[in-house]
Amino acid sequence: MDFAYSAISLAIFALLTLLAIILMVYVSSAIAILALLLLPMMCIFIIPDTTLSFLAFRHLVLAEGNVPINNYHVLLFVWSTLIGIIVYSEIFTWYLGRRENKKVPIKTANAKPEKNIAASSREIIAKAGSLMHR
Repeated sequence: MDFAYSAISLAIFALLTLLAIILMVYVSSAIAILALLLLPMMCIFIIPDTTLSFLAFRHLVLAEGNVPINNYHVLLFVWSTLIGIIVYSEIFTWYLGRRENKKVPIKTANAKPEKNIAASSREIIAKAGSLMHR
């Protein structure tokens, strides 16, 4: 009975994880976080006795009976891991998206380049600046 209940509870957490990842990839990170947090909370409000007995189920006991690992420990592990992944992906996409794409003017064949020292120094500075932004 305990093995079956452990397998069922881990399958429920796997489905919650899969739901959050699918929502993050295909819909929105904010929706994924809301689903990740609101789904267990709604279960607590809708069926409190069943949910609380599910969360209190003890998988194993460590350190000679001093440290129990319950389903709510697994839930907190899933929450912290997925919220960390979602926040990291949001910060990473924000960082990559903040680079300004500067457009370089295209030289035509008919345009003659300037022949003075100021124009050549501007070209050198522009090339150095473009190399530093790579």
